[in-house]
Amino acid sequence: MHHLLRSSFFSTLLSWLFVIGLVAASATSSSAQMPVSNQALPISAVSDTLRITLPQADELFKNRNLTLLAAQSGIRENQAYELQAQLRINPTLYIETMPYNAQTHETLPFKQTNSEQVVQVQQLIRLAGKRNKQLAIARTGTELATDRFYDLIRTLTYQLHTTFYNLFYDRQSLGIYNEEITTLQQTVNLYQQQFDKGNVPLKDLSRLKAYLFNLTTERQQILHRITDDQGDLTVLLNASPTVTIQPLLPSGAPDQFVVSSLALSNLYQLAEQHRFDLKTYRDVVKQEQQNVTLQKALAVPDLTVQGTYDRNAGYIPNYIGVGIGISLPVLNKNQGNIQAATIRTQSSQQALSAYTLQVDSDVQRAYVKAQQTEQLYRAFDQRFNNDFGRLIQGVTMNYKKQNIDVVEFLDFFDSYKNSQIQFAQLQNDRMQSLEEIVFAVGTNPFRI
Repeated sequence: MHHLLRSSFFSTLLSWLFVIGLVAASATSSSAQMPVSNQALPISAVSDTLRITLPQADELFKNRNLTLLAAQSGIRENQAYELQAQLRINPTLYIETMPYNAQTHETLPFKQTNSEQVVQVQQLIRLAGKRNKQLAIARTGTELATDRFYDLIRTLTYQLHTTFYNLFYDRQSLGIYNEEITTLQQTVNLYQQQFDKGNVPLKDLSRLKAYLFNLTTERQQILHRITDDQGDLTVLLNASPTVTIQPLLPSGAPDQFVVSSLALSNLYQLAEQHRFDLKTYRDVVKQEQQNVTLQKALAVPDLTVQGTYDRNAGYIPNYIGVGIGISLPVLNKNQGNIQAATIRTQSSQQALSAYTLQVDSDVQRAYVKAQQTEQLYRAFDQRFNNDFGRLIQGVTMNYKKQNIDVVEFLDFFDSYKNSQIQFAQLQNDRMQSLEEIVFAVGTNPFRI
């Protein structure tokens, strides 16, 4: 029996070492095959591995994310509109001459005695501060683009962090499944040999194989989640698809933040200051108010100043004149645009009030959920998993010695797997709840 155990162990070890590109030599009999050992790694063909901590991931994200780079272009675009709003209106030049003198039969005559030329220069002068009001609206537009940029950072950072933790704890769960599958596969191989010799019943072997298949199926689901998370992180970090991202999390990281150290009233205040999506609503209200001011200014007519030179105008050879023109605001006083701008201002103020309530609700909900997860996490005895790990080793040994039956063995085996997976999920849930607080507040309240 010990000789068979050592042989199966070395066969599994070889499968793990040569899983990329190699397949372990199968045993001579059907009972010695190991169908799951060639899936020990989450990705079987990679060219490189990127081991990265969360701060390092944040740095790469800010420097390389293509969506952020595109959003920065939006800010520069609005700054260009702001520059355009500062420019003054160009003057207008008008020149008139005779194409043909019917009396002298000359084409395009330019002599003093046989033609007339007119030159006019016009300049529009905007009154009521229209230029400054349009510039103020353009500047607010730049502020809105900046708000959207920083809110995009907040949203994508939340996605980056949650995906990072999902991948980290899924890889931990994958390690648990790999360990259990390897141990159970060894047991199945030994019992297959014993069954072939008629020493164990078929029902025991069938139970073991059925549970092994169930573990393999569950493991495959984790592999799918890991593949999805790998793809998401690759896009967020603008990394090569051939690179395997391996998150690194210091052992004390989950315990350095405590939800009970936060005050809900303080979180509301922080959200008011740091939620750029909320600031976007404020800036929209500001811009609509500026538009009302502009529309009222547009009701004031602009002034046109004109200078005219007319050679051979009539009663004097060289006529020079100046003129001023202005429209009379009798019928059109821009009433409709002023009314529409006022309505939009009222609507934007109502939208701001509604969204402020939504932000407060987000903060309160995230805080309560984090408290609940924190209580469960603190109540869990982390020594339980270590004790259970030692217990399952004894159970496995006793089963191989046939001191316990297959039902008891699989019951302990399943309990061990569930406790390990649930603890990893609990740790992930806790980190996710902390990230939800950061997302709801708009900044990290644990570092303020």
